[in-house]
Amino acid sequence: MPARANGFSLIEVMVALAIFGMAAVALVRLSGLSLSGAVQLADRQYAATVARNQTLEAILSPTPPAADQGRERAGQRDWAWQRRVVAGPVPGTQLVIVDVRGDAGQIIASDQLLWSGR
Repeated sequence: MPARANGFSLIEVMVALAIFGMAAVALVRLSGLSLSGAVQLADRQYAATVARNQTLEAILSPTPPAADQGRERAGQRDWAWQRRVVAGPVPGTQLVIVDVRGDAGQIIASDQLLWSGR
């Protein structure tokens, strides 16, 4: 009867290392995607804050809101915003719409409020 060898064969060790290596690469990639998603979420939150700030500023102004554009600092960057004013659903009201755009010109956040002169 042949003697049984204790331990793992070279093939078994190589397969185990390959599986471990693939799992490690997947975890590293997942953490990178998670970090990227967190950065995008933070940018959206800053953009939404800028949009709300500009909308409230227009609403709280003693004069009727007017179309405008500008830049506001939030977080680590300046955000470009554009305010539009259109007729509201009720006579004597205006809908104030603020869009905040990213570096590529895409709208990242938008906010709107109804202004009434009453």
